[in-house]
Amino acid sequence: MITLLDGPASGTTLALRRAPIFLRVVIDTGGKVDALDQLDDTPKQSESIHVYHRQGSTGVVFACRRFYRPPSQRSPGCICSQVAEYRLHEHQPTDDIARDAHHWRAWVVTESEVK
Repeated sequence: MITLLDGPASGTTLALRRAPIFLRVVIDTGGKVDALDQLDDTPKQSESIHVYHRQGSTGVVFACRRFYRPPSQRSPGCICSQVAEYRLHEHQPTDDIARDAHHWRAWVVTESEVK
């Protein structure tokens, strides 16, 4: 599970398949929190974007779904979820950068070199 420790999404936990160093967290107009963890994820215009920075190392949790459901709802396979903690990053990119995949990736590279 991904735990957001502070900022606008403080206290939120998310089940994500990736735990990148910089994570774009989105909040919709209804207050629902999600993250853009996959490489092809894009934010909706109605969502605000907040960049979080991973703290420490990551871990992985595997859970077999079929054992946690009644027999009539069981499905084969297991799920994998990353375990990490994130804090709101002190240097937020502009909205234009956070919304554009190319500019976002360039910002991550530049910001990673600063650390």
